Amino acid sequence: MDLERVSRVMDYLAGKRWFYGLLYVIGFLVLLPYASKGYSWPEMWDVIKEVLAYKAIIYELVRLAWPSALIHVLALVLIAAVVVWGERAAKAFDIFVFVIYLMVAVGQGVGFSERYGLIVLTGNIALGLFIAFSWGWECFMGRNRFRRNFFALERLWLVPLAAWAYWSPVEPFKLDPSYLLIGYFGLSFCFTTPVVLTLMALYYPDVNKPVMRFTAFLGLVFGLYNVVPPLVFLALGTYIADAIWRGTILHLPLLIISAYALVLTIKAPKSPSPT
Repeated sequence: MDLERVSRVMDYLAGKRWFYGLLYVIGFLVLLPYASKGYSWPEMWDVIKEVLAYKAIIYELVRLAWPSALIHVLALVLIAAVVVWGERAAKAFDIFVFVIYLMVAVGQGVGFSERYGLIVLTGNIALGLFIAFSWGWECFMGRNRFRRNFFALERLWLVPLAAWAYWSPVEPFKLDPSYLLIGYFGLSFCFTTPVVLTLMALYYPDVNKPVMRFTAFLGLVFGLYNVVPPLVFLALGTYIADAIWRGTILHLPLLIISAYALVLTIKAPKSPSPT
């Protein structure tokens, strides 16, 4: 009965525009970053950048190498399993994504800086935990079924964008192939979400619609925050290679795929082809 009640609430909230506004207000306007050494109001974006770009504790898994490699390989194995076996692999994929989002919610929201001390991005953590919770709910509900007759060939254009997000070589304009195995996919919301949403979009509507919509909404917000500012600076005559690469170029898959996935969940789904 408790699971049924949660499901009714999640289904209800997924269809209410005010809830997305509430998520935004809580995550970005109410829950502000904490820094043990303090910071002035104009420094807030520097505090956020300090964690997300350089100092998040989860990035230590990239420096250790093997945990990042394990996540990359496991993701590819599970995606291949979904494509080959469909519903029989769905539960394993759901659990994997739940664990990843739970790790990212905390690990990418906490960092240590010489300048600001302990930093906690409370808003990011709250939003990330909500996404992780929604995937935990999906693990029990099993609405992601990934049946073959729902596979949409016309959406395969998403795959190259997802592959770019999976790779995400962070050094500006250096296509380092090592990031295909040891990189920030699975350890960063922005580089993980395009891959997750692409798989869901390819099988939509045979997936958990509220989870897809919640994940896509947060992806769209983070995508806009990363893609747009460097372009504004560029339009004003200021070219920052690192910002253009890490902000705009690496986050374009997040912005495009999240926007597309969000629109997809709003439009009435087409009937699948017969088995």
